[in-house]
Amino acid sequence: YWDVYEWAHSMGKMMIRVCLFFPMPTWPRVSDLIHERGRSLSGWIHLGGVKAFLDGSLGSSSAWFYEPYEDVPGDYGLQLLDMDVLLNATLESDKSGLQVAIHAIGDKANDMLLDMFDKVVSLNGTKDRRFRIEHAQHLSPGAATRFGEHGIIASVQPDHLLDDADSAGRKIGVERAERSSYLFRSLLAGGAHLAFGSDWPVSDIYPLQAIRTAMSRKLPGWEAPWISAERLPLDDSLKAHTISAAYACFLDHVLGSLVEGKYADFVVLPSTSWREFADDIPGHVLATYVNGKQAYP
Repeated sequence: YWDVYEWAHSMGKMMIRVCLFFPMPTWPRVSDLIHERGRSLSGWIHLGGVKAFLDGSLGSSSAWFYEPYEDVPGDYGLQLLDMDVLLNATLESDKSGLQVAIHAIGDKANDMLLDMFDKVVSLNGTKDRRFRIEHAQHLSPGAATRFGEHGIIASVQPDHLLDDADSAGRKIGVERAERSSYLFRSLLAGGAHLAFGSDWPVSDIYPLQAIRTAMSRKLPGWEAPWISAERLPLDDSLKAHTISAAYACFLDHVLGSLVEGKYADFVVLPSTSWREFADDIPGHVLATYVNGKQAYP
């Protein structure tokens, strides 16, 4: 979509801000582009870094686990990249100043990334790199704390919970699912930077729905939450979808909070207090402002 964004920007039609990540094998070209044009091509288009995929998904039985799937005996999921190849590409991308984001869903995939990141820090040194693990859906015991050791971004999508809560028990067993799945509160307690997103078009793009899901962890029709200990309060859910999401893209200096000097991007909600909002999160906003100008309705 790079050409589409550049066309929209050149025509003055951009109404959303984008932070672009490119396939990891293209890192030399991305690095050259950033050195040539800077990280922000404008207030609308930002160059983030590079992304790779280490495993698949739970629904397709391709997320990479230590233990086999309950419904597919002997199947542990898929490792999509050789770890030595991934380490070398990550080291080079990191040396060039690129932010690295890697998809990991299964508990083994997440642990392998955490181990690899320890090597990157030991070889390239400590710096503000904001390494991102995309999804981080199923974690082994102790993994949530390891995210905090180097301030790793846990880039998670609460609405995926709506897809997995009903099937995870069948896929990996009830005990494993309840021990390891969508550990939002544990990640925060361990010092991770928790950033919310949608993974659209795979799931709903609407932020208020994701905030509601993170707080309730209930599927439609369910009376009890799924893994209630991992529910988040409103404040943490809002931060994850605003300032923490901006931090995860190195954009917290211009986005994510209403502060003098930042872009005036905000919504007007049909609530008179945060308590009212938390008790009944609305399904709509009254108005949306982008760059200080009303964009909706």
